[in-house]
Amino acid sequence: MVKRGAVRQPLYMQIAHKLTKGIDAKQFAIGSLLPTEEELCAKFDVSRHTIREAIRHMRAQGLLSARRGIGTRVETRNTQTRYSQSLHSLSQVMQYDDNTILKVESSSRVVADAALAEQLGSAVGKTWVRVQGIRRSAEKDTPTAWTDVYIDKAFGGVAKDPGVAKTPIYTLIERKYGETVVEIQQDIEATLIPKERAAALGVKAGAPALIITRRYFGAGGRLMEVTFNLHPAGRFTYSMRLKRHTTKKA
Repeated sequence: MVKRGAVRQPLYMQIAHKLTKGIDAKQFAIGSLLPTEEELCAKFDVSRHTIREAIRHMRAQGLLSARRGIGTRVETRNTQTRYSQSLHSLSQVMQYDDNTILKVESSSRVVADAALAEQLGSAVGKTWVRVQGIRRSAEKDTPTAWTDVYIDKAFGGVAKDPGVAKTPIYTLIERKYGETVVEIQQDIEATLIPKERAAALGVKAGAPALIITRRYFGAGGRLMEVTFNLHPAGRFTYSMRLKRHTTKKA
């Protein structure tokens, strides 16, 4: 079972780490199959979605392969040739130019229930300050994204800072509290615009979109902030440069 009360990173990453350690310790032999999704759900007491995300992460590292009707196979104990993103600053992760503005629509305190805790990678019962609003260019009226930001309540004072419209929240946290972001985890997924966001974004419900999730960690792995940016198709492009690294097999 994963201990949610001490969560420092998303559940699927915790599970991926535990499974990887199991492979390293030869609990799972190369060429053997992992337990089924149902068995892993029961073992770690998490949802099927969380198990699938953990396996997806390990497949991206070359540790596992999956075939329909067969199962998930252990391929190696070492990550193989892979492509990694090369970033030199947090602004490259954000990929927003200085002319974007966040118009805050609401700000409130929320307590994470089981569903929200899993979405955030948070402990159940943890209090967050949620800021919601529309991000758009200062030069155009068309919205770029609907943004949901969850801030650790210890840093919640930044939600009322006038600078929140133009300044990244992690920067405001650093200025006000002296806490620095040392790691960012980012996920990009294809999705559809939900009915409750369609009007604000000026598109039809069910239209294609990208949702970009970013988790900001401070020293010691503390989860400081989580952002969800919902971008209608055609209004945002994410660009990156990849470098190839090769790791020798044992």
